[in-house]
Amino acid sequence: MARRLADGQTDCCDALMASLGSPPPLIVWDPPVDDLESEALRHLIGWWHASMAEADGPPPPEMVDPLALRPALGSVSLLDVLDQGREFQIRLHGSDVGNTLGMDMTGMKVGEMTVPFMAFLIVTYRAQLLRPEPLLLRYTPAMEFFLSAWWRIGLPLMRDGKVVRLLIGMERAPRQPEL
Repeated sequence: MARRLADGQTDCCDALMASLGSPPPLIVWDPPVDDLESEALRHLIGWWHASMAEADGPPPPEMVDPLALRPALGSVSLLDVLDQGREFQIRLHGSDVGNTLGMDMTGMKVGEMTVPFMAFLIVTYRAQLLRPEPLLLRYTPAMEFFLSAWWRIGLPLMRDGKVVRLLIGMERAPRQPEL
């Protein structure tokens, strides 16, 4: 499924989300900055594009500067790529996101989380390993799992031609209609 998503088949996750009781997600590769509703996410993608120009490609993790990300810092999570994308570990979990979820997930491995829609997020993370460019998501977890929907932008950070970390920006979004 990650390969299909990386190839541009943005509806490939619809059936997965339906099986989890969620409406189809919005998935957009390399969204224009001005199309983003969230000021924090606009700031993050603007930073990524500026850093990409400076690095002459997707920026390395060392270019992440908390001061440069200050307007979005509480919405930022960093995920380390482990075992060539078989697993991901949350290096940093944004305080605003943690407060919304009621928990700090710093240090947790994504594959160990028991929330069913994590399967969808893992697909998107793996797709970004194959296609290292910004990926915008809007998704609504099933009601029994969480009351918020989310805007999420994933920004790949690379070293030696490989994505080694994902900078994720997240903000609450209005829920999509129930199925």
